[in-house]
Amino acid sequence: MNSDYISKLFNLILSPYSIVGLVVGLLILEKAKHSQRLSWLLFSLCCFCASLNKYEDQWVSAPPLVFPLEQLRGAGRPLTIILLGVLLLLGFMTKTKWRQIFIPEAVKYLILVQVVFFIKIIAYGDIVFAFLAGFTFAGLATMVIKGPACWLQDGKSFHLGVWSLGMVGVIFGIINTFQASINMSALTFSHGRFSGTTGNAQHAAVLLAATIPSIIFLIETNKKWNLTKLVWVGSLILVSYFLFLTGSRTGVSMAIISVLSFYRHRVPKLIGFGFIVFAIAVLVSPFLDLDTTAINAPITERYISAGNSREGAWLGLWNDFISYPLFGAPLRGGRLGFGENSWLAVGSTAGLLGFIPMLMFGFECLKMLFKLDNLYRRESRYHLQVSTVIAALASFLVGSFTEAFLLGNLTFPVMALLVYLSLGKYLLDVDRVHSQYQDVS
Repeated sequence: MNSDYISKLFNLILSPYSIVGLVVGLLILEKAKHSQRLSWLLFSLCCFCASLNKYEDQWVSAPPLVFPLEQLRGAGRPLTIILLGVLLLLGFMTKTKWRQIFIPEAVKYLILVQVVFFIKIIAYGDIVFAFLAGFTFAGLATMVIKGPACWLQDGKSFHLGVWSLGMVGVIFGIINTFQASINMSALTFSHGRFSGTTGNAQHAAVLLAATIPSIIFLIETNKKWNLTKLVWVGSLILVSYFLFLTGSRTGVSMAIISVLSFYRHRVPKLIGFGFIVFAIAVLVSPFLDLDTTAINAPITERYISAGNSREGAWLGLWNDFISYPLFGAPLRGGRLGFGENSWLAVGSTAGLLGFIPMLMFGFECLKMLFKLDNLYRRESRYHLQVSTVIAALASFLVGSFTEAFLLGNLTFPVMALLVYLSLGKYLLDVDRVHSQYQDVS
């Protein structure tokens, strides 16, 4: 978050389209109060807009996209803030039912990590940025707790929650397919790796990988082959194809962990899924440009290379942690910068004050995984729901060791993580109430 985002937000609000947008927004808000699917779709749109970004540095700037995608990408952060505000209003209008506590324990510790970041930036960095980032994360956490987490009250709302995350992959896939049909190079300008409408290939890979558990759930819940199931199968193929083109070993590892975790008790389905993915890779490989150049190595070489490109960064983060164990290394500039590991990055930038709650976050995630697996073994009717959350959380934890996406502020990975944790808490709450009812009867 910086002054550029604020100016874009005000320009958007003061533009000639703002009045029309305000009227449409109020109508959608009124409709969403009575439509669960529309409410969850608004969350999907907020997640997608949060992923929009344009890569720029002192040497390279991302090529423009076709109309209106370039304009949409440029207004990504302001649109995210506007949608965040709409979802906050919806959340405060939501009436609680049988569930009264919606915050998973892991989320409390993640919030505490952000509080430590806020204090450090206030003490040593850019105070204006600290308050902007702090208010943004507070708004995001409040939105998820009062909105999506609170909306989870029955099986239908759980299905819609998963559907909303799957829809992020569908929206991303459709928009990037439209751009690719006109000019694919605008999406692969950086070393031939697919970054799509995100800031870089790693961001695209994490987004795509994070939606895979939800899409598999939506495929599995449709027992018969119909148009809906075909659409979700097509979405999974498209998401997997774009994920391959990112050249991200982190993203592919997350996807593999998702599939292994989802089908961990169903070996035949796991083998079948692996065969389908292999067949797709063979079919599409003739259409890929695998020519080798000095700066554009083949995508396939990235997956088979054994080198650790993050070893130097990890060593630097560890040395910072050892040198400044209490409150982390001094700021380099007015704000925090994170290396390529969520856990070491916290130790490096916030010391033990941030690392201890981060470890507690990880511990609570693992506790939820074990509790959900126990629920899977006891209740067959929750197999798909439990497998979806386990697959998502496992992939997030694995990916967090090579990317710092757990520490984002207003980003899709953080939004998805908070919702997946909320989905897991809902399942455990249902099991707890069901067990209490059985004890009484």
